[in-house]
Order: sequence, then structure tokens, then C-alpha cells
Amino acid sequence: MEVINTDLAIVGGGTAGCLAAYQAKKEGIESVIVDKANIRRSGCLAPGVNAIYSYLHEGDKPEDYYEFVKFQGMGLVRKDLALTLIKEVGYAVKILEEYGLPILWERQGRFGLKIYGEHIKPILADIARDSTENVLEHHYSVELGVEDGVCGVYAFDLKNEEIVFVKAKAVLIATGGASGLYSSYTVPWYPPGNAGSGFSLTIRAGAEMTSLEIRFIPPRIKDVNSPIGVTAVGLKAPLINSKGEEFMKKKYAEFGGETAPIAIRAYAPTKEILEGNFPIYLDTRGVEEDKFEELIKLYLNAWPLFYLFVKARGIDLKEKLLEVQPSEPYLTSSHTIAGIWVDEKRMTSVKYLFAAGDAAGGVPLKHVGGALAEGIIAAREAAKIKRTNDYKPEELKLEFEGYHWKNAEERMKFVLDHYAGGLPRFYIYNEASASYALSEVEKLLKLKLGGEPLRVFETRDRLVVAKAMLHHMIERRETRMPPFQMRSDYPELSNSNYMLVSKFGEKVTFRREYV
Repeated sequence: MEVINTDLAIVGGGTAGCLAAYQAKKEGIESVIVDKANIRRSGCLAPGVNAIYSYLHEGDKPEDYYEFVKFQGMGLVRKDLALTLIKEVGYAVKILEEYGLPILWERQGRFGLKIYGEHIKPILADIARDSTENVLEHHYSVELGVEDGVCGVYAFDLKNEEIVFVKAKAVLIATGGASGLYSSYTVPWYPPGNAGSGFSLTIRAGAEMTSLEIRFIPPRIKDVNSPIGVTAVGLKAPLINSKGEEFMKKKYAEFGGETAPIAIRAYAPTKEILEGNFPIYLDTRGVEEDKFEELIKLYLNAWPLFYLFVKARGIDLKEKLLEVQPSEPYLTSSHTIAGIWVDEKRMTSVKYLFAAGDAAGGVPLKHVGGALAEGIIAAREAAKIKRTNDYKPEELKLEFEGYHWKNAEERMKFVLDHYAGGLPRFYIYNEASASYALSEVEKLLKLKLGGEPLRVFETRDRLVVAKAMLHHMIERRETRMPPFQMRSDYPELSNSNYMLVSKFGEKVTFRREYV
């Protein structure tokens, strides 16, 4: 088994990982990026993005940003993490500008910075390649080496089917969140390759996880799974039901109407559907004439499928309504607080193990800016670690014969869809249904999985994450954030002030007050 020595092993070559490599070099330490794909187009920003959210414009204060994400998280947010990340985003943007990212320096939404971001991921890849000569692409991180703290990562070479061990003074988990736990009703919103591998690595290494019961369910344009936020909020196009009622203004004024927290903007259409007032539409007919070209550009820059969808169906946005459908649930720390528990330095509860971006929980809607900032923070702190790493990696015995991964994955999705608050159950679950789902997932975890190595690893990781999520779902005996977390046996909306934290192998879940 080949052993590669470095200072910082970065698991995941996405937004946070690439900026972490940049900062590591600036701090004078070496890094290695391990990515299961090609970093030029891997991760959430692969197709592009039209804005860097979580950015302070002139006149904004860090406390303003904290109040914004606190509102969006319906009160659940780590203040310490929000304030530390927002102070680094401006620095991250300057790095991207130096590498050629076209920045418009205009505000988009409350804390968005407009960019031409079709090539943001190739630019981030260039930054990473300039910062480290060692990028292990097409390598799947299968296990962390832990001995009084993390000592490195075992990576499986998907092309040669060999194991490499990256020995490091610190490891950064920057893999993104978990997609594919539930069945997708159309084009997935979150990258289908994000299998929750970083979550799975940290769970199996004994690190604390937080708020996995708070799933993200994005309200989207039906059949193309394209975002509605820039239109509904940015261009003030209202949501209406089949009766023509602007139900957000009528029924959810206490939450802010059309500008309500994103959870409520997903819950409200779901409630209308349950009450029989469907289809639900986004009404663009009242948008000012000169705004339509701007709207198309915004979608082309971040979700070009929308433009093709509109043209293929012959939809005139000035005359025809766009149908809306909340998506299937995901686990991602860029939009909710679900993820790995970290301190202000972005270190997890396992020594020398860091997490950033979509992997690090605690701040809702931190988006691209938050991922960039946390990659920088983690690398800066990792550079301060002075230790001797004498860990001796063991040979891993991996088998790919057994119950086919696809059958296991299909069973997992069916169980979660129908018993753990999936789209077929309108995101609602209860203790009995979640407990049944947990028992079924545990059965699947006991099986030896067979098939293509990549898919075997991904299915295993999704099952590990699903088990942890279900423990959280059972433990939070209330409805705290519909539809992200919504129980039929505790239907009243709660305003409780705690986060659930889990550490498997010890006490499964416990409450923790947050900063």
C-alpha cells in the first residue's frame, strides 16, 4: 500500500476544499486533495452559480448577517460560526477575482454578490492545482485512520482498484452533504454524486454530528427542479394556488409572507397541496418587462436547464404560470444546520479532524461564501498543528461481492420515502414510522454489498448517514421546522432552543445549547 505524507489531507475538491488548499500553501504547509471525480467540474458548483451568497456589502455588519441567517433558520443557528465565517468571505472573493472570476459588484438579494459564475469551478480547480501538486482524482475516501486523533485517510483508487493512505497532521472533511437518500421526483436538486461520504467518515470515526433531523427540502419549479428564490423573492413574483390566491401573503404574514424563511416557503405549497388547492404556481406575469432578460441571464448562469425547459415547452413567462413543487429531502449544511459539529476553528470533536462547507453544520444558508470562508479558516488553523504522526496504516480488506448495491439503495429509498418523511408522505413522519425505517436501514447495513466499487461505497455511506438521521428524527419529539422536520405525533410548532448532537458508539443523541 502506497503511503503519501503531507501536512493537511483535504477530503473533497469542491468549494471549501480548493480554497483550503490555497490557504494551506499561504500558511506554508503542504496539502493533498482527495476527490472521487475530477475537481474541474466536481461538487455543487459544477454547473456554475450566479451569485456568491453570504457576502457583506458596504454598510452591512457581521451582526446583520447573523440576524438574517437566524431568521432563515427559524432561530436555530450557531452565532459563533456565523460571525467567524462572514468576516472571511471578502478575502475569499478577492482570491477568486485575482484568478479571473467576473464579479459585478452588485447586490443580489440580502447578502448576495452578483457574478458571472459559469466557470467558477474550473477557476477553483486552477487555484487548487496552483496550491498543491498532489491532487488524487478518482480516489474514494473510504475510512479515516484514527489513533488519539485522526492520522490520515484511506483512499481507494477507482481506476486501479488499489488503496492509498494519505498520512497527515490534520484532515479536512470538505465533501459536501448527502443526496440520494430519498427518491428524486425529477432532476435532482443537489449533486447526485454527493453521497454523504464525509458524514459517513466522521460518524464511523466517532465524531459528533448535529441536527441531522433538519433536512433541506427546496421549493422548486416542477419537472425541471430549478430554483424559485431569485424569482419569488428577488423579482417579487408571488406564489399562487389553483384558486388564484396569493397564499403566502394571506396565510403566512406572521413569517414574512413571500420573504418567509425558506422552510416556510417549502411548507406553504405543501400545505396547499394537502388541502386540495393544487397546482401551485409562481406567477411571473406581473414582473416588470425589463426584468425578464435579467431573469433569463440569472438562470442561464446557474441553472441552464431552466432555459431549455422554458423553450422546449414554449412557455412565455409574461403570460404562462410556472408550476411549483417542493423537492425530495437532502442533508446539506449550506442550507440548513445539519452536519458535523465543529468549533470556531472548524475542528470536529475528534482531534486534528476539521470540517468545512456543506459538511460543517450550524449555519443555515451560508451557501458559497460560507464554504469558501470555512475552507480558509480550517486550513489556517490546521497549519498551527505541530505533531509527530507515527500512525502505521493497516491493509484494508475490501470485498465487492454480495447483495447488489442497487437493490440495497432502492430499498433504502423506498423505506425513507414512505416511513421517514419523504415526498410521498408530504414530509411527515412519526415515532412509529421512523423506528420502522431505522430497523430496515439497520438490516441493510448488515449486508455485504456487491457491484461496482464506487456504487458500493456510496450506498454504504448513504446507509450510515440514513441511520444517523433516523436516530435524530426519532429523538426530536416535536415539530420544530416544517417541512424540514415535521412530526404527525407532535404537530404543534415548537420554538425550542437546542440542537441535537449525536456520537455513535456512546450516547446516541443528546441536546446541546448553542452559541
